[in-house]
Amino acid sequence: MKNVANILTLARIVLMPIPGWLLYQGAPYLFVGLAVILVLGLTDWVDGIVARREGPTVLGGLLDPVADKIFVAVIYLPLAERLDPEWGRTIIPMWMTCCILVRDFLVTSLRTSLLLRGAPMRTSQLAKFKTAIQMLGIGYIVFYYATFLSEAPDWITWVAVLAPIAVPLSLILYRLARGKKQGRRSLTMAGLMAVEAALRIFLGPDWASLATLAVITAVTVVSGLSYLADAWDALKGKPRGFRELGRFALDGVLVPLAFLLLLGRYDAFGTSAMIIVAVTLELAAGGLANLVASQKIAPRFRWIALKSLLQIALCGAALAIDILAFRAPAHTGQALVAAATGVTIVFTVISFARHRKLYLGALL
Repeated sequence: MKNVANILTLARIVLMPIPGWLLYQGAPYLFVGLAVILVLGLTDWVDGIVARREGPTVLGGLLDPVADKIFVAVIYLPLAERLDPEWGRTIIPMWMTCCILVRDFLVTSLRTSLLLRGAPMRTSQLAKFKTAIQMLGIGYIVFYYATFLSEAPDWITWVAVLAPIAVPLSLILYRLARGKKQGRRSLTMAGLMAVEAALRIFLGPDWASLATLAVITAVTVVSGLSYLADAWDALKGKPRGFRELGRFALDGVLVPLAFLLLLGRYDAFGTSAMIIVAVTLELAAGGLANLVASQKIAPRFRWIALKSLLQIALCGAALAIDILAFRAPAHTGQALVAAATGVTIVFTVISFARHRKLYLGALL
């Protein structure tokens, strides 16, 4: 490997299924899942430090944001499916999950077009903190739900919520004592943790998690607006601009929605696992497309359109069977979801095989 940061990023991706499975379990496993989420979140912070020391690489610059998006998908989707009768909703409302993930799909698709045109892709300060806010927020939400299920006394919960603030505060005090400039990340984390503690103490676990999700959703959506502006400037009046817009609509919006809207509609756990696999593979394929585009190799629009239309058709049929209660042979819906996931796997493998020298050359 050329870069230790790339190893950490790949390790984070490989370990994602562990917390994904744990988030479907009872309270004790949720606490274990929370610990794994914290460790994976720390690897993101560590590989950022390593990358700054070793110097940036093309692969690292493209792989790290994709790993962050896969992290969000694997952690958020089980909670978007998990319904709690006492809360009267899923832990994460589906419309919020759709907003968060569709934004990530759309940005990944936009990055491919901008890389092909050599156009700059600005990253706002809000976008830089988006992933940290998503990771920190989901950690608190898992903690709120785990303590709710375990019926832990409120004072224990409050202590556990307040204790993490000591970490960024210690860094702030250390910098003050040394006369150093305060780091934005420490200040941001201390502020966010203080807000979370106040929300939990005054609102309780249900409303505190909902308020946290509202902030995460708003930050995620707003942080994507600069990317849309960049894409519009790069494509406006340019050849094949409408074709690119069609690809954005298919790959960036309709395909993720087709899979996401099926989550929780079929009882079998295997069906949910297939949806999560499909979503994460699509994000990974988007990262591979970014790497190819950085070498000014254009994607084959006809293949992308064929893949997307097949996925939308299969997922749409499965959705229609559930919503409209069509009479169909047993397990037809699950079979359609499996077929749509199979299409994703096949096209991802084909994409990797076509450009394997480029991918492996960037890794080895």
